[in-house]
Amino acid sequence: MHMHQDTPAAYADIFRRLAEVPRQRRQVKISDVVVVVGFPIVEADGQRYFIRAVEGGDSAALVYNVETGRTRENILGDAEVLTEAAHFVVAPAKRRAAIEYVRRGPKAWLLGVAIEGILKTNYPELSDFNFEFTPIIGDNFISEINSFKRIRMAHIRVTKPNVGWTDHYTALSDLMEESGGDKGEIGVRAIDGKSLSRNAGVVKVIKDIVSDEQPYLDDASVTGTREGETAETTIRARKHIVHTRNTVQTDDAGVASPEDVRTKLVRFLSGLG
Repeated sequence: MHMHQDTPAAYADIFRRLAEVPRQRRQVKISDVVVVVGFPIVEADGQRYFIRAVEGGDSAALVYNVETGRTRENILGDAEVLTEAAHFVVAPAKRRAAIEYVRRGPKAWLLGVAIEGILKTNYPELSDFNFEFTPIIGDNFISEINSFKRIRMAHIRVTKPNVGWTDHYTALSDLMEESGGDKGEIGVRAIDGKSLSRNAGVVKVIKDIVSDEQPYLDDASVTGTREGETAETTIRARKHIVHTRNTVQTDDAGVASPEDVRTKLVRFLSGLG
């Protein structure tokens, strides 16, 4: 997790504030497509928080009756929207979060935008507050980079870490800090017939950020040729996000048990260090 403020970010305080916002105000509308994201559950659990997030829009649902073969439009109240839910657990002191992936539910980037929007709306003193979840990339991504005999092209996109670029120095830091931006990306191609260095330049920056204690990589890709191969391969950091797969308990309607999801998220989060 990364927050951008003029003072060192107090992550525990931010989630305490989120929990204290009344449930009916713990929601935000995102962009022009009128996506609503709400947090009906924000529960303190020791040094962690368990959160249920829902995402919905103004589209109507068409209900299909398998006995009659007919459909009907599901009528909602004026204040209701159809939603999909996802759960996540955060450990503010460690700046770590474990987020449930639900195919049609809210994703990490949207959760970050929603948390930022809700806190800005409810706490005027946080007008300069920014919040973002960034993925933890597995070490196997670096191993795959090292497997290339030739690297033709590398691309990296990063988000501003914590308080400032200088807190996590890389070769990109000066450029981003001087530009006053909160995101940056760069792509580098090798000279024809040559290879980018695996241990310097942009590839080293990619490795350094992936290995950082608080990684701030949005995404990265490396294109090249592996030993013993002639065809090019492109590997992407987003394909190497640290994750786990679990079977969760469900009720008769197939809805996942929030408590079982919580247990598995906490177990996974505890292993992230």
